[in-house]
Amino acid sequence: MLLAEFFERAGLAGVVSLVKMDGPRPRNKWTVHLSKPPYVGEYWMSGGDFTTLDRGLASARRALGELPGDWSWLDEPISDADAYAELFEAVGETGELFIVQYSAESKWVSYAGGAQRSCATLDECVENGLAELGW
Repeated sequence: MLLAEFFERAGLAGVVSLVKMDGPRPRNKWTVHLSKPPYVGEYWMSGGDFTTLDRGLASARRALGELPGDWSWLDEPISDADAYAELFEAVGETGELFIVQYSAESKWVSYAGGAQRSCATLDECVENGLAELGW
């Protein structure tokens, strides 16, 4: 599975996913945050700050697995997570903040260089974010 598929599948269950690489922080630079907006009085959120994207994704898998529904796909490996992690960490080393969010409602959104952009795909968000940061 690809990283985009991971978040898009979670989105089908109403989960909003956010991944942030916070370059200025000295530790735990990765934030992975999952939430379900309050439909009919329900609200759920999970997430935290992590030393690596892999640790954030492992936490996300555990949290999603506790929700009702078919989460049998959670054990599938994410084949491109390391490539995204390397790219985001390179951006983070410059001191920049880079955020990517996915929800079934708004699809992909990137936040970088003070700009917010809606995107059709994760790759488009990354390209837009890198352009905003002058990469």
